[in-house]
Amino acid sequence: MQCVICKTGEVKSAKTQAEIKVGSDHLLVPVDAEVCVQCGEAYYSTDTMRYLEQVKDNFVRKLIAPPLVGHVYQVP
Repeated sequence: MQCVICKTGEVKSAKTQAEIKVGSDHLLVPVDAEVCVQCGEAYYSTDTMRYLEQVKDNFVRKLIAPPLVGHVYQVP
């Protein structure tokens, strides 16, 4: 399959990290996806999308509390 974003890259199965934004929080979730080898665009299956929605919902409802990976600083 050819990437619909860059139009030149081949799309292959790979592990990637999906990013979910919840307010100013960002969740990095490792998932399997189809990823363009040229531009890195990821294509997620329906099952993966459902999983990501569940992770987001669990985070919003405070059912999960993933470990902090780093910090973000905003300069005024």
